[in-house]
Amino acid sequence: MCLEYGLQAVTTRAYANGRDQVSIEVFEMRYPSGAHGLYTFNRGLLPAGREEFQTGRYVVRISRATETSASDQNLISLIRQHLPESGSDLSPLPSHLPELNKVAESEKYLVGPAALAGLKPFASLGEVISFTGGAEAVTAEYENGGGRMSLIIVDCYTPQLAADNYARLRNQLESLSPEERSGRLLKRIGNYVVEAVGIKDAKAAEAVLNQIKYAPRVYWEGDRFNSIPFEFRPPDPLALEEARRTGAVLVTIFYMIGMMILGSFLLGVIAGGSFFYWRRYRRRKLGFEDAFSDAGGTIRLNLDDFLLPAADESRVKLLEKGE
Repeated sequence: MCLEYGLQAVTTRAYANGRDQVSIEVFEMRYPSGAHGLYTFNRGLLPAGREEFQTGRYVVRISRATETSASDQNLISLIRQHLPESGSDLSPLPSHLPELNKVAESEKYLVGPAALAGLKPFASLGEVISFTGGAEAVTAEYENGGGRMSLIIVDCYTPQLAADNYARLRNQLESLSPEERSGRLLKRIGNYVVEAVGIKDAKAAEAVLNQIKYAPRVYWEGDRFNSIPFEFRPPDPLALEEARRTGAVLVTIFYMIGMMILGSFLLGVIAGGSFFYWRRYRRRKLGFEDAFSDAGGTIRLNLDDFLLPAADESRVKLLEKGE
C-alpha cells in the first residue's frame, strides 16, 4: 500500500531519556500528495501510544514505549525543523467532499486499489474500481439517520474511464441482495463516480450527494512543454533556474566591465599624473623651472633684429617673358 503512495525510503531511529523511550519512523514519499494520502489513510487507525504527522514529502510516526505517554509538541517541532519543506502540491479532490454532516478528520485520500481494499466499508471495491490512467479517490464518513454513512468519490479523469467504473459498480450493486442495495446509493457526476454505503436515511444521503459538484480540469495534448498555451502554462522550474543563472551571468559580466572601465580611468589618471610630475621634477632639477617653454617644449628663434630693410618699390621691376 505504501508503494501506491510513492514510498521512497524509511528511516528509523530510537531515542531514550531515562525511562522514556521513543521510536521515530520517517516515511519519505515521492510527492507531497502521496505523503498526505498515507497520513490520511492511517489517521484514526493507529493504536494508542502512536501518532503521525505530515510535513512536505514526509510522514513521521512517533511510537512510545508506554501507551500512557503524552504527546510531546516540542519533539514534533524539533523534527519539523530537521525535515526539508516542499511545495504543497496536493490534489483538490478532497476539497470537493460535501461538508453537510461530515465527520471531522474522516477524509482519506486514495490512489490505488490496495488502499481502497484496506477500508472496511469499501473493501469489496478494491477489485472493481479501475485506477488506470492516474485516477484518484477520496472517502469520508457522514452522520446519517443516527449512524454513519461512508462516501467515496472516484475521479476518473476521462469520460471513458468514468463510464467503465460506473458500469462495474452498477453490476456489483445489482448482484447484491435487495436489503444490501437499500443501504447503498450510486451516482455519476461528470467524471466523478460516487457511491454511499451504510445509508440509514436515504433522503439525507441524497441531500449530501447533491452537494457534490464536478470540477472539470483541462489537459493539453503534446509532447513538449511549449505545446501548452502560454496563458495556461505553469511555471517551469528548469526555465526559472536557467533564467536565474543567465541573469547572474549578465550581472557578473556588466560588473566586470564596469570595474575594468573604472580601473582604466584610475590607471590613466595615475599614469598621466606620474608623467606630469616626473617632467616637472626634471625641469626643476635642470633649472628650467623659470624658463619659457610653450606647451610643445619648442624653442622660438627671435630674428627680428636681423631682417633686411625694405626694398625701394620704385626699383622693383617685374621680369617680362624672355628677359
